[in-house]
Amino acid sequence: PAATALPPGGSASLRLNHSNHTGSNHAYLKNTYKKNLSEPEEELLQQFKREEVSTTGGFSAHYLSMFLLTAACLFFLILGFTYLRMRGSGVAEDVGANSNLMMNSLYALHDKLAQVAGKHECGSSVQRNLTVQEAAAYLKNIDPEYESVFNTALQWILNSGEDVGIKCLGSDPNDVDVTNVTDVKYLESTSPKMSFRCRFRRAFISVTHRLSIPLLGVAIVWGVLHYMKYRWAKEEEETRQMYDMVVKIIDVLRSHSEACSENKDLQPYMPISHVHDSLIPAQDRRKMRKVWSRAVDFLAANESRVRTETRRIGSAEFLVWKWMQPSAACDKVLVIPSKVWQGQAFHLDRRNSPPNSLTPCLKIRNMFDPVMEIGDHWHLAIQEAILEKCSDNDGIVHIAVDKNSREGCVYVKCLSPEYAGKAFKALHGSWFDGKLVTVKYLRLDRYHHRFPQALTCNTPLKPSNKHMNSMSHLRLRTGTTHSQGSS
Repeated sequence: PAATALPPGGSASLRLNHSNHTGSNHAYLKNTYKKNLSEPEEELLQQFKREEVSTTGGFSAHYLSMFLLTAACLFFLILGFTYLRMRGSGVAEDVGANSNLMMNSLYALHDKLAQVAGKHECGSSVQRNLTVQEAAAYLKNIDPEYESVFNTALQWILNSGEDVGIKCLGSDPNDVDVTNVTDVKYLESTSPKMSFRCRFRRAFISVTHRLSIPLLGVAIVWGVLHYMKYRWAKEEEETRQMYDMVVKIIDVLRSHSEACSENKDLQPYMPISHVHDSLIPAQDRRKMRKVWSRAVDFLAANESRVRTETRRIGSAEFLVWKWMQPSAACDKVLVIPSKVWQGQAFHLDRRNSPPNSLTPCLKIRNMFDPVMEIGDHWHLAIQEAILEKCSDNDGIVHIAVDKNSREGCVYVKCLSPEYAGKAFKALHGSWFDGKLVTVKYLRLDRYHHRFPQALTCNTPLKPSNKHMNSMSHLRLRTGTTHSQGSS
């Protein structure tokens, strides 16, 4: 509107004063316009004042931040220069004009002390430091002028407060808190100078020392595991030897009993010591002592046909074994045919049977005597006897008879470890053809290495004879027992 518009002259005057205002101009404008301007003009002037104050406040805050940042930078810069000046003040004060000479003497002394310490660390010298007198004499031999700055150099080392490669020691080499030059008795290098060979040897010794504890722990664990494996193998071997000894003892007693039936002059018993001496050679008796003791205990606990008695022979009493002959009425029933199973020698428990099946392969001992076997197909009867004994086992896929084995070994492979465990329980500890059969697990890779043809065997084997001839003795003995119980 026209009433609120400023005259052109007034507008130009305001623009001029706004662009070139000062403190006095601003006061002049303030006094002048209070008197002459109208109410709309006064309102516009008040708005101009508020904008001016706002612009001035923003300008002040911006430059205040810049000023604080600059002041902080200057403060830390001055602090750094002051710290550097304080570090170098001791050198400037103590050394003065002879600084180059002092530093050269320190370099020479540093090299000498490093060589002395290096020889000590490498074992070629018992001395690791030099006395103050020795150090001064060494510097004097290099340059006589070094003697004049020697004490100054020591003071510089003490004032430095840092590791400069030279350590000042007192009368006690273990005392490193030396602050006065007069108290310095020894000088020692903190960085020995050693040859490459010496450093390599020390590094090797250090690494070996640090690794000795872990290596020792690994060696102990390996030793314990190796010893446990050795003990398990030895115990298994002793068990096998014990079963073999039991078979030999029974054979001796049975043969002696048969000889007694033909020669009435013979006593129907044998001293245990005599059996021991006849079965074990003199050079093996100490080694076989434990095996013999276990065999004697086994016979006492599990063999009813062998009775232990005390007899007077000559003027002394001896423990003797006596073979118990079956009665005449039972001779026809208890006659033991060849290649038949004759019952269980002992019950299986944790001591003689693993709780879990280990592998699908078995090694069976004492199934035959290769010296006593005749013909070309006798091994088939052995295979048939195993299949008949394990007739309820549908997992046997391969049987191999080692005809040349002195231990009468037969190898069996099953479809799985579970089937092998079932066969183990059926065969281990059984009497077969007058021999005590023992069974152990065999690793699958070793089995295939010995019998490569078994790799493709996966068809279960069954007995070819439905009459179960090898089991006839067990059925006959079981039937006789039932008939005697009913009578």
